[in-house]
Parts: sequence; C-alpha cells; structure tokens
Amino acid sequence: MEASVKILLFGSLGQEIGREILADLPPDGCSVAALRQRLAAQDPAYGALARPSIRACVDQVIVAEEFLIRPGQEVAFVPPLSGG
Repeated sequence: MEASVKILLFGSLGQEIGREILADLPPDGCSVAALRQRLAAQDPAYGALARPSIRACVDQVIVAEEFLIRPGQEVAFVPPLSGG
C-alpha cells in the first residue's frame, strides 16, 4: 500500500505549480530521482521539478538525488536563489 507525502514548493515553483502537492510513495520509500519521475508521470506540469537546478530538501536538509525518502518525511523543492 502506498503512502502519501506532502511536498512543499518554494519560489517560482510555487507560482508555477502551487505551494503544496501530494504524492504517493511506495511503503519502503523512493529516491529523490524516482520521486521526480513519478511526479512528472503524474502530471506534465510537474515536469518543472526535473530541472537540474532544482534542489530537493528532506526534513529541511538539502539532499542528493539518490537520497531515500520515507513516508512521513517533509519534502521540499527549491529553485536557485539570486541575491543582490
């Protein structure tokens, strides 16, 4: 049985897609890369999450693509920031 995970989207992603989406995860979890693929297959609008510049955070820590996301963890995608 799959479990849902809440995904927070920040910056321009929140404007393009929405500030929050739900995704189903396998009971054993999945990698960040697999989650991106699942989301892109779920809705073409989520294809923006596949951009290489978009960083993934799990429980408020930036993680690599192979990081295993478990149900119940907080996931966020963050676009690059610029400052001046």
